[in-house]
Amino acid sequence: MRVAVIGCGFQGRLHVECLSRLPGVSVVAVADTDAQRRVAVADDFGVPQRYASFRDLLAGDTYDLVTVCTMAVHHAEMTVAALEAGSHVLCEKPLAMNAAEGQRMVDTARRCNRYLAVGYNMRYTPNALALAGFVQSGQFGRPVHTRAWARASQVPWWGEHYRSEVSGGGALASTAVHFLDLALNFAGFPRPLTASASMTRLFPAKRGGTAPDATVAARFTAEDLITAHLRFDGGFWMTLEGSWIDNRPSVNGVASWDYSLDAIGEKAQFQFDPLTIRGEAQGGEIVDLLPDSVRPDVAFPPSVAALIADVVDAIQAGRKPLPSGEQALEVQRVVDAIYRSAELGRETEV
Repeated sequence: MRVAVIGCGFQGRLHVECLSRLPGVSVVAVADTDAQRRVAVADDFGVPQRYASFRDLLAGDTYDLVTVCTMAVHHAEMTVAALEAGSHVLCEKPLAMNAAEGQRMVDTARRCNRYLAVGYNMRYTPNALALAGFVQSGQFGRPVHTRAWARASQVPWWGEHYRSEVSGGGALASTAVHFLDLALNFAGFPRPLTASASMTRLFPAKRGGTAPDATVAARFTAEDLITAHLRFDGGFWMTLEGSWIDNRPSVNGVASWDYSLDAIGEKAQFQFDPLTIRGEAQGGEIVDLLPDSVRPDVAFPPSVAALIADVVDAIQAGRKPLPSGEQALEVQRVVDAIYRSAELGRETEV
């Protein structure tokens, strides 16, 4: 399988590294407008073709798979171009800047008879896989309520996530969206009905001193605190919180985070991290249902590697890879509604 990677930042480098480990896969090209990043990644992993432009990359060769590892503002244009060039695509999350762009991406994949997968890698952590298996076993029952959150003590300065005009949003679109996707996946992607949300930007009053420099600080336009209440068809509802300004103490000088969700079903309840699954015995006693064989782990790089390996395997086997473009579009529609509600200051339909 011949693969090309667009974007050589943190995530693009990780993609190239993960792809390079897979048997039968060859990363033959990378593209990035930053020459230093482009050359460094290509040299480190022996990638022969290096391009400053993604259009030159697509015109220069043919690829079985293209992965798009840029900020969201470029996702639609690059994904559509790669699909039309005949490649399957793995696009990083969020799917796009908005659902209209996402719809165009999904429609193009369908028209070109190509696969579109999206980088919601948290589904591939051992914790998420164990919970998905538990839900599928029927022991969880009908999903009733999920509380999801992504609280960080630091702004993710490693990318331009703080610029909503290029990222699609901050604490929600760049971070908490992972747990929105997880919650919807566990609940079976019920049809969303309404969203009621509030958000704010406390920067620079909070975390202003952590900005790399004054220029970066002046470009901060994203929300750093957001909360939403979501209603779905069938009676399911959930709450979602995203924060980059949580006053959590650092651990050995490293910024800390609290990312998790707590889901209640008719028969049981589980939490993502720390991983717990609990049910109720006939007499009303609370019992532990977590299998002894599960080894909890929520590490980020291994989950990205597992996602990429599964997408590659799906393409080789001729099955639709997950998370699919269609599922990511459902997530994007909810994200759009949350932002719309927060901006209007009232509940809105999804």
